Amino acid sequence: MKADIYLKALTKRIENSKMREEIMKEYQDHIEDCKEALMNSGMSNDTAEKEAVKQMGDPSQAGREMNRLYKDTLDLGMTLWFLGVTLILLPLRWLWEIKVPLYVLEYIGRVIVIYGLLLSAWEKYNNLGINYAFAKNWSAGAGALNNSGLILAIGTAFMAHNMSRGVWITLTLASIQVLLRSFIQSLNRKRETELLWEIGIADTAVTYKGKGTFCGRQIKIKTKEQEIQPGMPIIIVAMEGARPIVERV
Repeated sequence: MKADIYLKALTKRIENSKMREEIMKEYQDHIEDCKEALMNSGMSNDTAEKEAVKQMGDPSQAGREMNRLYKDTLDLGMTLWFLGVTLILLPLRWLWEIKVPLYVLEYIGRVIVIYGLLLSAWEKYNNLGINYAFAKNWSAGAGALNNSGLILAIGTAFMAHNMSRGVWITLTLASIQVLLRSFIQSLNRKRETELLWEIGIADTAVTYKGKGTFCGRQIKIKTKEQEIQPGMPIIIVAMEGARPIVERV
């Protein structure tokens, strides 16, 4: 087995995209070191490579073991941001006398919270970072972290009519957000490991968007290379949220 085939089979089993590249580099270095030692002992390049790969063991089993070691199932980043903003907004809410009936604040808060949870799910589906809106809107002069953590904190402040209620709502929403984002993360990673290294054909011109056929079905794709023309063979090398990133074969 060639080294590149082994590494693709290995990394296809690893769900943690943040660790996948590092693990791939580590195994690649091991193979190169072993290959060099075998070549120094008299083996040819091809024979040394095959033997070095053989000594690495079964790629699927190794990949599953690495996945078990580096698997992270909980998504905590946005939830921690939500908790931090809430700690700032809640005291301000209790110090600010709002001359509006509590039931009006309650309904407004519920609408904001529902929107915040839907936004949180959309953010995770598209793999957007905590400060994505900040970076996107800064040039337009907005400069605000308009993400789900902030939205949920605002909704919590509207609904927190007293301290105990505020704490209860905060903890409940934090738990829901962790479970929601972790579930979507698991779906994205399952899709990623299914599609990673699959070879297909570009159905349209592919730039920051496009379509290609893989395993008999057409899916939306993008590339970070120059434009890929229709009909060219392509391979999925990574995922950006739920959107595969492709390169020319």
